[in-house]
Amino acid sequence: MSASSANPDKRIVSFFIWDPELERKIDCEVKMIDGISKLLHVVTTVEQTIECNKALILSQQRMLAFMAEIRRKQQNLLRRDDTTLEPTKATVVLSDIRLPLQWSKMKKAKTDQKKFAVFCLARIGCEIIDTQLKFIDKHSTEVIFTDQLVFENVSQNFELHLEIYALNKSLAVSSAAKDFADRYSYFSTFGSPRLRRKEPENAKTEQQKQSKFVLIARTTYTKESVHKMPKARTLTIEPSQQNPLMQLPIDNSCMSRFLIQPVCYTRSGIFAGIVQNNNRSYSCILTGGSLNGEEIMRNDYVEPNRISIPITPDTLILSRNDHLSFSIYNRGFDQEDFFVHDLFTLNMWIQALQQHIVDIRAWVMTAEHLPSSRRYSYQPTISSISMTPLTKKPTLKTKARSLDNLHQTGISSRPIPMITFNSSKNLSYASDQYSTDDDNDNDDESILHTKL
Repeated sequence: MSASSANPDKRIVSFFIWDPELERKIDCEVKMIDGISKLLHVVTTVEQTIECNKALILSQQRMLAFMAEIRRKQQNLLRRDDTTLEPTKATVVLSDIRLPLQWSKMKKAKTDQKKFAVFCLARIGCEIIDTQLKFIDKHSTEVIFTDQLVFENVSQNFELHLEIYALNKSLAVSSAAKDFADRYSYFSTFGSPRLRRKEPENAKTEQQKQSKFVLIARTTYTKESVHKMPKARTLTIEPSQQNPLMQLPIDNSCMSRFLIQPVCYTRSGIFAGIVQNNNRSYSCILTGGSLNGEEIMRNDYVEPNRISIPITPDTLILSRNDHLSFSIYNRGFDQEDFFVHDLFTLNMWIQALQQHIVDIRAWVMTAEHLPSSRRYSYQPTISSISMTPLTKKPTLKTKARSLDNLHQTGISSRPIPMITFNSSKNLSYASDQYSTDDDNDNDDESILHTKL
């Protein structure tokens, strides 16, 4: 009896992923590699040789990344469906890369041998971004890359791999000259290469599929590496090459700026709606670690109340379906109760708040490194002057006048019953209100309230 019949419950299941988009990208990179390998046989200048070698290694790395993505998708099929909430995505920006040079490591090298072509390659998943080529010599003290490497829709458990590649220009010159000499010697001796083309060309093609750029060092970035200012990063130097001229004389550290902009902080509004709190109706919006609300007023001459409740990783959300209400509790603050009109709206608020707590918990370490216009505070704000309109809204029976035409003499004014309009007082009121706005740090948050 066979083993399969002895154990009928034991089955081997194979999963195959067919992704037309990835297959198309892999085929494109294979054609690029073949074309670049053939192009390397006919280039005549050093610059062309260096550019072709860079394009070759980029195509190779992209093809490997696409194949790794297919394997990752196959592994995900074997996992059970996870019903937990996933944090929102973010935008990752790597910039201001600086590599200090130490030419003392190449004391015995000649002057012509101290010329390199350098570039960086950044990879998250199957997305690869490269920097521009930088050419350095013995007079260079550091390699500076001004490129901004931007990755969109990045998950919270990402890893950004930065790799540094270099090519000694003297090796590129000798290689190109040797290939040209071989071709010239062959053509001058045998004339037409038709009879002996297949074997030498195939052999050269296989050799030229390896780029002459050498991996010098690498480092890895995660969300814990975020910092709004350039910071020193530790590099892992690759083992020395057989030819010492291939080794770029860099230190085991580099400078770079690494920023993360989560969608939960940069989006102007995540969820908005009308709720009731303490028998007052508020127009509320959930954004950037806080729930901000402004009282809905029927009388335009009464200053509306405003609320701002922090949403932190430790915030608790309580739901009561029978009362159509939900509560927000933060340690050290009073519990705030909110009421809605129907069960559907209640479920939408609960879902939005729970998702926002998951987002804040995942990206909380990046909040202090956001740009000032997008940075939010967890402390509740009592009131903001910028949320107060500079002038009162007039009634329908009067003509509106703005601050721009306040001092225009050509405009005729008509008496308004029951209302006295003093331009000097109104102007001083506006300036007083505006002068205190400099002390408010939450400028973007205040503007958001104004739009309500």
